[in-house]
Parts: sequence; C-alpha cells; structure tokens
Amino acid sequence: MGWTGYAVLALFFWGGWGFLTKTAVRHLPAQGVFLVGILGYLPVLALLFQGTGWRIPWHPAGWATAAAAGLCTSLGLLCYVRALAAGGQASVVVPITGLYPVVTLILSWLFLQESLSLRQGAGVLLALAAVWLLAE
Repeated sequence: MGWTGYAVLALFFWGGWGFLTKTAVRHLPAQGVFLVGILGYLPVLALLFQGTGWRIPWHPAGWATAAAAGLCTSLGLLCYVRALAAGGQASVVVPITGLYPVVTLILSWLFLQESLSLRQGAGVLLALAAVWLLAE
C-alpha cells in the first residue's frame, strides 16, 4: 500500500478515535480513558515487535527523538482527553487539536530548513480560520 492509502486509513482511524474518546469520557474520568486506551496499543505493539524480530537497531539520536515523539504523543493525548472530559465538544476539540500539522510545518521550516510555499502558508491561514469558525 502506498502512502496515500495509509493516510486515508489514518484519517478514518483518527476520526473513530475522536468519536470513541468523547463517548468514553461520558462514562470514565479522563485518566481512566487514557489508561484504558493504552490497552488498544498492545496488539499493535505485539505485531510490530514480531515483524522486527523483536530487535530495533540502536542509534542514540534515533532512540532519543523517537522517545521524545512518544512523550509528545502521550502528553498531547492526555490533554486531548482532558479537554473532552472538561466539557469540550468533540466537534470543536478535534478540529483545534487537528491543527497540529501547523506546528509541525513551522518547526520543520525553522529547524529542518524545509521550504514553506505561499500555497502552504495560505493553507495554514485557512485552517486557522476554519477552526475559529468551528469554535464560535
């Protein structure tokens, strides 16, 4: 499968994740939703480890940045769940948190010297406007 297929699958899985998390916080506290949600990682973790032969090559920078990315993921997820549990509407919280690519784009431009086209800049502005309209 090419990158487009994986991106579309991610879109649907994350769409389900937003809906299911909002449903879960109606029945459990945010910390509970976060902790129980980690159980969903276990089958995928087992498949991935099995596919690598239970070995991951050692590279200090690779391990450090991957661990930092995991920390960012888990802290972002915890904040997301707490936003929903605090009364945030999924229809507003999901689009706001869905702006994370804007942060990635800016960091990549600043630190990885990736180019930022006029079209991408316009996309960022339109995305910010869309979230503002949804949040009102």
